[in-house]
Amino acid sequence: MNVYDQANVLAKGIRESAEYKILQRNKDLIEADGQLKNMFTGYRKQQFELQQMHMSGRQVPEDKVKELKKMHEIVVANQITKDFMEAEHRFAAMMADIHKILVDGLGLEQK
Repeated sequence: MNVYDQANVLAKGIRESAEYKILQRNKDLIEADGQLKNMFTGYRKQQFELQQMHMSGRQVPEDKVKELKKMHEIVVANQITKDFMEAEHRFAAMMADIHKILVDGLGLEQK
């Protein structure tokens, strides 16, 4: 079997995993509620912008940090978005484990 076929098998396995299914179910719940989707999208946009500022070495204004913290409190107070973020974390951990297995299996680990 060639490497591309194996990659497709892996993708299918990931799609069939509990982590992926839970993530998708929670994403669908957010997508189904326009107001919730807008709130969560705004939160993620603000989070991304502040990360970009920080990574580029620019000073992140304290008022922006406080605003993001308030947005975070609102987002995690909603059970749907909280569940989505937890599912996203579990899915990312699974993907990191898969990446590590591949890197280790290829002998590419950092020394």
